[in-house]
Amino acid sequence: MKKNFLMSIVVAALVVFGVKTYYDKKTTNNDQVSVEKENKGSNETGTNEISNEMLVPGYALGEIPPITAPEMPDLSVKENPNAKITLDMTEKISAIPGINVTPVRIENGNILGGDYSLQNGENSEGEYTDENLTIKRNKDGSGEYTNKETGVTLQVDAQGSGQYLDDKNKVSFQIAADGTGVYKDENDDVTITIAENSSTYTKGNITVKNNDDGSGTYNDKDKDLLIENDGKGKAIITLKGKSTEVEAKPFERIEKFPKLKMVPPIPSIEANSLLITLDSGILFDVDKYDLRPEAERALASLAVVLKEADVKAFQIDGHTDSDASDEHNQVLSENRANAVKNFLAAQGLTAEITINGYGESRPIATNDTPEGKQKNRRVEIIIPTIKNL
Repeated sequence: MKKNFLMSIVVAALVVFGVKTYYDKKTTNNDQVSVEKENKGSNETGTNEISNEMLVPGYALGEIPPITAPEMPDLSVKENPNAKITLDMTEKISAIPGINVTPVRIENGNILGGDYSLQNGENSEGEYTDENLTIKRNKDGSGEYTNKETGVTLQVDAQGSGQYLDDKNKVSFQIAADGTGVYKDENDDVTITIAENSSTYTKGNITVKNNDDGSGTYNDKDKDLLIENDGKGKAIITLKGKSTEVEAKPFERIEKFPKLKMVPPIPSIEANSLLITLDSGILFDVDKYDLRPEAERALASLAVVLKEADVKAFQIDGHTDSDASDEHNQVLSENRANAVKNFLAAQGLTAEITINGYGESRPIATNDTPEGKQKNRRVEIIIPTIKNL
């Protein structure tokens, strides 16, 4: 009996020990399974600790920066309110073949600002050229602009599409009428490309993409950071190969490029005279001062405009190239100025006409080339500024 009692105690102890060992082992296994599942989940959507490295500076967790489309700088040319050139007269004279008209300023008998041409229409269209600036502007504001001093060129059509290039600052725009296009800033290593349904920004090793459904990506290769925003309130952040899913706002919508600005209006200069240049190629044969038939036609048209404008006085200057002697060229320039004066007077002009011969002393181009000599062989008519046409 006593022996059976002892055996019962031993059996009971073994059972208790076995049960405890079983449950201890099961608990250990369950803990291992739980840890494995947790580790596995961390590699997928993760329970990584949130850190500042996951953030785009200035934005909440998971947010993608919206790409802002830059705007072309202003190219306005300062207008001189003291300009007094009569625009419709300039337009009429410019239309005569073989004749060019330029607003100039005359001081002490010298012509200042010789290579200017001004607007010749009520909408500031026309052409303007000086040493650094060239503007070609149409009525609708389209045209071309070149500034050698600033390194800026612009070509734009009536819809605001075209190309802007700042060569000195290494900035360019290529923009279509629908607002798509490309912006580049080579100094800052920035490129912005805007397509119909998306836009992309790159700066060095950072790339941002915006889609029109509010989704987008942010990729910083230096930080090994990728943010993928689904545009529906969620984003997956992958930092150094570990991913975390977070709630994140989508951005509102992609932005299009503003249209290119129109070519600025043609500037005015403080001119006090009109310089009318007659091409000697149509006026005279080489080394002659007899007017050619086409010269007479051009001068007859000019006489009509001058009579309509009721010009009271003007001067005619004759010029030659450097061929032949100084004495010969002086006489030739005077004879050519006289020939133009006599023809205009014969057309009924009653204005007081003064003539000057300058020979080869006032070239406007080099005499080393045929083209330069052609420019220097000329007759100029200088008319004081006329008002109230």
